[in-house]
Amino acid sequence: MAVKPFGACSVGQMRRALQRKRRPTSSKPLPPEKVELAEQYSAAVARRFPKGKGTLVQVKLRNQKGKAVLDIQGIPLEQVLQLVEALTAEVSPALEAQGPQLPLPVQPS
Repeated sequence: MAVKPFGACSVGQMRRALQRKRRPTSSKPLPPEKVELAEQYSAAVARRFPKGKGTLVQVKLRNQKGKAVLDIQGIPLEQVLQLVEALTAEVSPALEAQGPQLPLPVQPS
């Protein structure tokens, strides 16, 4: 690898250099039961908020330092109760086996 001034680098060279500098994401894969539970939640939300009904809801699972994190976006404020119903109606035996869950704090953005 040769040292070049910033202006002499191509876009591809800059991308490769940035990729080398980034920290790798968690290499530890999520447990299958966490992925399955997230898929159940995602399916429940998709049933309550079908595509083409004017609401674009996104549910994504990500690995944050080895911990499963579920991101839910695009819920209109007047439909939050529908989201709560969808999530609580789909409690699986896997979730019940984990014991009681703590309530999430709500922080306005």
